[in-house]
Amino acid sequence: MWDNAGALKRVTRWLMILVVLILLGALAVWVYNSPYFPVKQVKIEGEIQRTGGKQLQAVAQKYIRGNIFRADLNGAQEAFAKLPWVDKVTVRRRLPDTVEIDLVERIPVARWKEAGLIDSNGNLFNAATDEKFPVFSGEPGTGKIMVKHFNEFSAILKPLGLAVAELEYSPRSAWTVGLDNGISVRLGRENETKRLQRFAEMWPGILQAQQGNLAYVDMRYRDGFAVRYHDKQQEPQADTPSENSASGVEAQNRQ
Repeated sequence: MWDNAGALKRVTRWLMILVVLILLGALAVWVYNSPYFPVKQVKIEGEIQRTGGKQLQAVAQKYIRGNIFRADLNGAQEAFAKLPWVDKVTVRRRLPDTVEIDLVERIPVARWKEAGLIDSNGNLFNAATDEKFPVFSGEPGTGKIMVKHFNEFSAILKPLGLAVAELEYSPRSAWTVGLDNGISVRLGRENETKRLQRFAEMWPGILQAQQGNLAYVDMRYRDGFAVRYHDKQQEPQADTPSENSASGVEAQNRQ
């Protein structure tokens, strides 16, 4: 081999490549452990309303410190994601000295009757807040469909000056809407949105004037509805299947 000029050139070339790789590796190790590349700035982007500044600062101080290349961004991202109000988070380096954190907070929609809150994506989470929200009651895993119906129902009721205070989705898939004026509207298992729209049509002309005495309105009838009053003094409409406080009228076609 020593008499083979071509072979010597190939060996020399590979040795030079090996030396360069060793030098680059040594440089990378030095940069990784060097005190000359500290994190100087942590930018938090996004609309932060409920996540406490102390919580964010505690996570940043634990994981994002020292050399920017050694900062544990994966650990920071996991820790931020565990904060109760955080929905999505992305943590990234911006050389030479900045770490950017993009936070998306959960949007609370309702309280879950058992415990916790429901966000706009229908996810159940636990967070401390004194804010007043509607109350959802349903089976586990029904948060998404309940948020969808809540939005639809709210859009129907808003022009009437009414709002959903409670929303129940029973194990039999029946819907009941508790209004903020104390009246309950029973919608049943089928055509629940159309039934609430029919309630909205009846509200201004028939029901609104009697709302002080109404306990609930049952819309589970094909050709009408039933009501229950808080007392016997208020008589129901003659052309409407109805209930008073002492007895009820049942319909065979109710679902």
